[in-house]
Amino acid sequence: MSFVNLKKDYYLGKGRERACYLHPFDDSKVIKIVYKPFENLNQNKLEYDYLNFLTKRSVSFSHLSKCYGKIKTNLGEGYIFQRIKDYNGKTSLSFKNVVMNGLLTKQQEMELLKELKEYLLKNNIIFIDVALSNIFCQEFSQNNFKLILTDGIGGKRTGIKSKLYLYSKLYTRYKVKKQLKKLDLRYKKVIAQGIDAKTRLRKDE
Repeated sequence: MSFVNLKKDYYLGKGRERACYLHPFDDSKVIKIVYKPFENLNQNKLEYDYLNFLTKRSVSFSHLSKCYGKIKTNLGEGYIFQRIKDYNGKTSLSFKNVVMNGLLTKQQEMELLKELKEYLLKNNIIFIDVALSNIFCQEFSQNNFKLILTDGIGGKRTGIKSKLYLYSKLYTRYKVKKQLKKLDLRYKKVIAQGIDAKTRLRKDE
């Protein structure tokens, strides 16, 4: 396992459990580090195992960020993930940013969400943390977009449920449908937040 030194300059941001850094030697990748090591969190490993499970099932990663395995750092063990970038090399925006600021039309947003939900349902993929900040909106060619999940895949904690996601198609299908309903509600909530903040100034609402 290789080793990298992560400096403050490489810091990109953090979620509830993990901090994200730009890979010092490859700007097409990021490194995620659990920054609460004493709370027995293992989100990195859970996500890595779940993505490996999907790989063995030959699931397309068209709407998922790829994971390239472990790496040792000065901040502890990390996992290397694909950095989501637009066709012009810029880092893609989160879908929350896009929706909050009305950067696409309502119809475009709905079509992108429909495509993502159909993908998750077809492949029986658990999107457990449906925050729109966990979805990136990639402009893969000029004026052509798709949504990619970068976080919140698989189970939150090691336990019976995380095992069921791997071995029970029936339970997983039930959970996928439940999470997609939550995703719709979260989308509507972010729209309302954007309108209240006067950052979403769309005429097509």
